[in-house]
Amino acid sequence: MNGMHSLPREALQRLTRELAGEPILWAGQPAPGLAFWRAALLWLFAVPWTAFSLAWEGIALAAFFSAEPGQRPEGVGAVLIWIFPLFGLPFVLIGLWMLAKPFLEARKARRTVHVLTEKRLITAELGEAISLTSLPPSRIVEITRRAGPAGTGTLSLSLGQFRDNDGDRVEKVIHLLGVPDVEQLDRELRRLMG
Repeated sequence: MNGMHSLPREALQRLTRELAGEPILWAGQPAPGLAFWRAALLWLFAVPWTAFSLAWEGIALAAFFSAEPGQRPEGVGAVLIWIFPLFGLPFVLIGLWMLAKPFLEARKARRTVHVLTEKRLITAELGEAISLTSLPPSRIVEITRRAGPAGTGTLSLSLGQFRDNDGDRVEKVIHLLGVPDVEQLDRELRRLMG
């Protein structure tokens, strides 16, 4: 049961119930820090986007609130003074979401557990409910591993090529990011692939 000792107690209890006796060969959680910094690249776009959106919204709201009731514009101006603040609001919300994305990804990594049994590779997202995704090793066509010096890395699992709705060939790939002891998971998966 490699890696099981490092899992949070609650995750271990919930997974043990869910697996119903399947022997666990490997288990681990993605690195939250890696998930955070990978998503933080979005800030290169999110910071100017949000700054511009907030400036737009500030100017639009200033124009809206500075007009005295008896001096409000009429016609098209009256419509625009209402539309500009409303128009800018979705852009502000999108900017705030982009700024929050790294924190959301780190939180998701802390709640995610990867488990390998003799029958399947499971990705479990633990919340109020447990969400399981199972993949039999026999479906994996190719594995690509990238590992850092500490042994944490990324495992890309190719499930082969398929035709999409347009008839184009697309490759289905699952990426497991920030996997601890990625070399051992790679070795175990290759053994189970046959």
